[in-house]
Amino acid sequence: MNKDQEYLRKIAEYQFFKEMLEIHPTGIVSLVSDTFSLWDVVTEFVPRLKDQIMARDGKLVIRPDSGDPVDILCGYNTLNDYELAEKRVNVVKDHPSYKGVIELLWDIFGGTVNEQGFKILDQHIGAIYGDSITLERQEQIYQRLAKKGFAATNIVLGVGSFTYQMNTRDTLGFAAKGAWFECDGQGYEIYKDPVTDDGTKKSLKGMVKVVKDGGEYAAVTGCTKAEEDTGELQVIYQDGEFYNQTTLTQVRERIVALSELKAETEA
Repeated sequence: MNKDQEYLRKIAEYQFFKEMLEIHPTGIVSLVSDTFSLWDVVTEFVPRLKDQIMARDGKLVIRPDSGDPVDILCGYNTLNDYELAEKRVNVVKDHPSYKGVIELLWDIFGGTVNEQGFKILDQHIGAIYGDSITLERQEQIYQRLAKKGFAATNIVLGVGSFTYQMNTRDTLGFAAKGAWFECDGQGYEIYKDPVTDDGTKKSLKGMVKVVKDGGEYAAVTGCTKAEEDTGELQVIYQDGEFYNQTTLTQVRERIVALSELKAETEA
């Protein structure tokens, strides 16, 4: 992404947050905040929208969704030098990730202190981490927040796939994300690429052509409509109608055939 694209990306993402708050002037609004840079959202967009957020009859909930939940929420400033070295992180103290989401939000909005002496964010702002949460991570989050003087009530934790035998939508390589959309006859490529991720959540961009080469599938991105139509992908659902349906019997027959082929090859 060049500087011009980065500039336009920031404008568009900021406008998205602004419009979501305008569309929903009341109640709880939870917005995924790591499409590109969680730290841009927390240190640039949210401060600019502070007056609008504080004027709402409700709460804006910041939702990170990549990286280590403990570090993302709590930052690194509760760790000693040895623990930082063990994590193999090289984060400078003036980078937002050093403080983490909760402390950064406190710096912007402030809040109150409860009877136990712990800080509680202003009622108009909060955070949620909806997946990758285990009991161990939950305890680490609460312990590190407490060490910083923050109450556990500042964060909502989801019960996601990590709580269910670690089976996720990625276990079978199944995840659905938008890559292209059309508005008023104009096509637009879309994707996500979180800076807090290791690259695994970077999604495909634009129209996608799936090709099969030597029994392996590969994706070609940024295609034209004509190129996409020549790929392996087929329309399954469109305008309320189903197409190219596959029955469970057909799936079973294919599995049996593949198993037999594998056995013959290995014999």
